[in-house]
Amino acid sequence: MQRKVDTRPAPQDTRQAAIAIARALLPASAEMEGAGLKTVLHAEGFISRAAPDFLGAWQKAHVALSEAARLSTGKALHQLPPERAEELVERWMGMPLLRSALFALGSIYKVAHFDLPDLRGSVRELRVVQAPERFRWESQIVRGEDLDEEEISCDVVVVGTGAGGAVVGRHLADRGHAVVFLEEGEHVRRHEFPGNFQATVEQLYKNVVSLGNQSMMISQGRLVGGSTAVNTGTSFRPPRWVMDRWCEEFGSADFSADALDPYYTRVENILQVEPADVRYAGPTYDIFRRGAAKLGWHSDTIKRNAPGCRGEGMCDNGCPTDARRSTLIAYLPGALERGNMVFSGVRAERVLTSGGRAIGIEGVALDRSGKPVRGKNGANKRIVVKAPTVILSGGAMATPQFLLKQRLGNSSDQLGRNLTLHPSGPTVGLFDEVVDGHKYIPQTAYSHEFLKDGMMLLSAQADANMMPPVVPIFGRRLMQILKEHRHLVCAGFLLADTARGRIRLGPGGRTVLTYNLTKTDVERMRRGQLRITELLLAAGAREVYPGIMPGMTIFDKSGVERLARRKLSAADFVLTSYHPLGTARMSPSAAHGVVDLDNAVHDVPGLFVVDSSTVSGPLGVNPQLTVMALATRAADRIGLRID
Repeated sequence: MQRKVDTRPAPQDTRQAAIAIARALLPASAEMEGAGLKTVLHAEGFISRAAPDFLGAWQKAHVALSEAARLSTGKALHQLPPERAEELVERWMGMPLLRSALFALGSIYKVAHFDLPDLRGSVRELRVVQAPERFRWESQIVRGEDLDEEEISCDVVVVGTGAGGAVVGRHLADRGHAVVFLEEGEHVRRHEFPGNFQATVEQLYKNVVSLGNQSMMISQGRLVGGSTAVNTGTSFRPPRWVMDRWCEEFGSADFSADALDPYYTRVENILQVEPADVRYAGPTYDIFRRGAAKLGWHSDTIKRNAPGCRGEGMCDNGCPTDARRSTLIAYLPGALERGNMVFSGVRAERVLTSGGRAIGIEGVALDRSGKPVRGKNGANKRIVVKAPTVILSGGAMATPQFLLKQRLGNSSDQLGRNLTLHPSGPTVGLFDEVVDGHKYIPQTAYSHEFLKDGMMLLSAQADANMMPPVVPIFGRRLMQILKEHRHLVCAGFLLADTARGRIRLGPGGRTVLTYNLTKTDVERMRRGQLRITELLLAAGAREVYPGIMPGMTIFDKSGVERLARRKLSAADFVLTSYHPLGTARMSPSAAHGVVDLDNAVHDVPGLFVVDSSTVSGPLGVNPQLTVMALATRAADRIGLRID
């Protein structure tokens, strides 16, 4: 008999709908508290602060899903008994259209729920860090709202303090030039890092979600030190074939492995790059190496810029010991000790020009929440830095957006194009042995066995309260898995993508990122999930949870074969990205690129771009070392031009 559907208008109770969905996705277990009102409020607060434009869609999605239950039950989801709501949501996970929405909501609820400080059965661990001593050079870091003078003159102004800006600015300061760095984010000392993922995302990152056949969150650091202050410290040189490609693209041998070797060496020496200390690598390292060895695959220890690291397991949330040599530790102090300045909490808004030439930067001072500060006249407090040399180093997301707003540097129509993302996908294994991976160095082992096939495999342990979002499973099954969270190991692949995305300006000047993975990318990612699953099983995993939707559990070889037969689309993968590259293409020709081989913007004399946007991707490996090496080269070239 056909179920009668109640077609009367139902109360659009967003809060009740949200609670019902959150409870169905994260139900209580005997050991762990389930989602409820606290979870929903925590998630709403996170959305309203980190992505306020998304809040309306977030609320509407809950109402729409709750009302969808009427089609099969005659009632809204929040009107159903909890067990019935769980069953229905589990069934929806098998439907592609509903699955994507549920997974998006569920991922945020996982972050919010397991971030709650008073959660019964929580996997979260907080560390108390003592306030470190202050150094004299830190007095050279001044917040924009505290500046008395609103117009400053110098030789070089650099926008950004990450892998590009801090490096080029430091080397120009070493040549005797007066340098001012502008940084939108705050100066965060090691005892001031939030220590948990949700607050870190809100306070220390800029995040953009890609639009296309796969929605990924692309995260970039927003603080003094940029992404170098909130990454794992993994330091790779790219394969030689990448640099061979550059030589062909640029028509210059200056970008060969031999020609760039001195720059990489200089950076490695300053960063004190060395293999991770395996004493602090933990069981995850042993498991990865053991699985690779049983399969006959290459594996080795990852090199990092973190001498003295003892494995606090919090790299992406900020290093609490300053062991990782971010640019705040390794580069900026040398410039600031010479009297140069960093103005933090200043958002650059436009390049100042005169006669077509760059002569400085105008920005606005921000308060600690990121809102413009009012000046004495009641208008936004403007900060003007006049300099004959202007360097943009905001990264592959911010730099094209900044230039597009002002319609500068785009005579080639290449600005914002050629974007590569290095999508990465996780896989989690459950082992009999206690792992406690969050207590050790997150990334310690890797394999380049399949690098020429476009995949690097590596251990990538999540921090304790980030492990639940990494497991692509919901409901009671998730809670069963999390009972054994101390036994979970995370590994993954890094994809050398063949897709090329684009950054455009959206309403209000917001970043709109379009990106569609190719069939080649999807096939490589499928193989990446298979290879990581095989590795974890070979290492002794009792269960493996590949990073695909809907989630599945693999116990043995037959499960691997089942995964191999499964048809997967781009939208089925759980992916993130931290490595956007290539949006301000380098080319010796003004008709084909944004900057020349010395990083000078073709269209605007005196203006340079030195960051990941000029790096032609993909590299297939973490790009931090490459961005810094090319910034070192750029400093030499720009220095010669200035001199």
